[in-house]
Amino acid sequence: MDGLGGVLGGVLSLTGFLGSLLVLSPAMTGVVLAAALPALVAETLLTRRRTAMEWDTEHHHRREYFYGQLLTGTSPATEIRLFGIGAFLRGRMMAERRAANAAERGMDLRELRTQGGLTALGAAVAGAGLWWAANAARHGTLSVGDIAMFLAAVAGVQSALGALTAAISGGQARLLAFTHYVAVVRAPSDLPRAVTGEAPPLRRGIEFRDVWFRYGDDLPWVLRGLDLTIPHGSAVALVGLNGAGKSTLVKLLCRMYDPVRGQILWDGEDIRDIPPEKLRDRISAVFQDHMNYEMSARDNIAVGDLTALDDPSRLERAASRAGVHDRLAALPKGYDTPLTRMFALDDDAASGVVLSGGQWQRLALARALVREDRDLMILDEPSSGLDPEAEHEVHALMREHRRGGTCLLISHRLSAVRDADRVVVLEDGRVAEQGTHDSLLEADGGYARLFRLQADGYEVTS
Repeated sequence: MDGLGGVLGGVLSLTGFLGSLLVLSPAMTGVVLAAALPALVAETLLTRRRTAMEWDTEHHHRREYFYGQLLTGTSPATEIRLFGIGAFLRGRMMAERRAANAAERGMDLRELRTQGGLTALGAAVAGAGLWWAANAARHGTLSVGDIAMFLAAVAGVQSALGALTAAISGGQARLLAFTHYVAVVRAPSDLPRAVTGEAPPLRRGIEFRDVWFRYGDDLPWVLRGLDLTIPHGSAVALVGLNGAGKSTLVKLLCRMYDPVRGQILWDGEDIRDIPPEKLRDRISAVFQDHMNYEMSARDNIAVGDLTALDDPSRLERAASRAGVHDRLAALPKGYDTPLTRMFALDDDAASGVVLSGGQWQRLALARALVREDRDLMILDEPSSGLDPEAEHEVHALMREHRRGGTCLLISHRLSAVRDADRVVVLEDGRVAEQGTHDSLLEADGGYARLFRLQADGYEVTS
């Protein structure tokens, strides 16, 4: 609206001054208007160049922000101080700042030269008009009052043209920036969306049928013809070395991506025919790389299911099942205590608390447990940040919780999966072995080898 108001104001001012100037000298009116054309063209080109420069230097600003966050954040502070890399990171940050400054300085110099030339052109036109007016007055063509009005009209026309040009270039800059915004908001979804359809309650199970997937056409396959069934009401454990495809399988099941080939069936229905939000509403999960939200303890649990936000008993029940209720209740403000020091006031030491890694892990578990009555529970390394005693407690709690429900458990600690109904060993994106813990040990394959390697670490040698 400001740009439109500037254009309208410039047009009105220009019209008034042009009328006065036309009465005195149509020829000078043409000269003044012709001199404005180079200014309009130059401003248009400068606007395009500046917008392109700002777009090109955005990656410098993002990296500068990244290094700044590292240098001022609390999480990386320990490593930065121990390794003594503060100066190194600051150097990287300043290098990005200097690169952005160099591009901006070059653009500023270009604008300075162009604006200087346009100012000189405007001065030359005004000077020529003054010489013409003085010469006309000497020959009696113009009176002193006419000269005064002429000079005011020339100055007014130039000023109005300048304001109009600035308003037009400013509007152009906004439109050029808006095109990037439009490109983002109108970008098509990378997942085909089913307009209709429902995720029915799970009654039979989930089936991966000849599923192939890779993260890019030029990248290697992560899953290679995977066939896997997760029966309803059973606990299936996924194990395998890093890169075997366990986390990718979870992402496909939650429909963060679609298979390149093959199908994932939910009670026989391809999940691509189900709106993603309805499918995900049937799933609860604890991820190894879970989020630690810099909000209150209450909010950290409730984001798992916002319908529980105003139900304290439900939040506390989930926290109790995750074994973290007593810790949260003992915080200075109980469940309303912010779990961050970012917003703490200097004179209010109790305004924020930072939890330990294991406590955050339990909080993430409570966030998943508050999603009651979901059809599928995914546990991706749910105890990776816990000590052995806490890990045993959590797994006992989860065994009780998943009894009778459908659960997909991923863990590198094979002791945590031995009570699963079925253990599936992934290798190179395929199912290499599957069976119960005991049957896989008897088979003496890859699972038995990995189990013995872990067990050897706990044996006492004399």
